[in-house]
Amino acid sequence: MKTRVFLIVIAVVVTVVWTVLAREWSDKGCRLGQGYALVLTKVGGPDDHEGCQQGLEGPEFTDAYVG
Repeated sequence: MKTRVFLIVIAVVVTVVWTVLAREWSDKGCRLGQGYALVLTKVGGPDDHEGCQQGLEGPEFTDAYVG
């Protein structure tokens, strides 16, 4: 029983951290869904020079972000 509770707590913590990092991408012009994907592909939140700029089909990732 303790193992199950431990795994649930870990899952909740990971989800909260993932959401916080995705919101950091969202603050840099990315859609929230893009933020979740970028957390995985970039392994964390954005650096100062990373973000999203408006493209033809919505926000697009750039490593030359000026915001």
